[in-house]
Amino acid sequence: MQKFLSNLLIFSALSLCALCAFQWVRESHLRRDIADLQHTVYLKLDQIQSLESQLKQAKEEITRLDNLRVELSGIIKTNREEIQSLTKYSEKLEKEIDANKAQLAVYKEAIDKANENIKRQNEDIKKQNEEMKTLAADRNATVEKYNKVVEQYNDLVKQYEKLQEEAAKGAKGTEKK
Repeated sequence: MQKFLSNLLIFSALSLCALCAFQWVRESHLRRDIADLQHTVYLKLDQIQSLESQLKQAKEEITRLDNLRVELSGIIKTNREEIQSLTKYSEKLEKEIDANKAQLAVYKEAIDKANENIKRQNEDIKKQNEEMKTLAADRNATVEKYNKVVEQYNDLVKQYEKLQEEAAKGAKGTEKK
């Protein structure tokens, strides 16, 4: 019985050793799994922090882009209003241009008529100048003729006076005789 007990003791000791070895292997696998899980948790936490950082940056970028969108919407609205205003002003200027073109045509027509009248007047003035030159030449010729007639008249008067003097001398000379 003693052998049986010693065999039982050996068997129990070996069983306990096997159990310890089995537990040791199991513990090492569990520790490795725990280390893997801790590493996974570390990676996940790092990934979570990275994603939270990216989320924060994305929110900031979204806020910036939203503010930019609002600002650009305001600028677009202002630009549309300005375009509308400029379009109205452009239409007004086009109407003024058309009115000015019509007025310009009227002025051009009036200027053409005035130029024609001035040309006619210039022609009339040239004719009158020529007539004046002709009249002046005629007057000068008439004055020359008149001067000649006056000269002849003066010569005739002088001759008449000489004759009268001679006749008076002749009458005195006959009276003295």
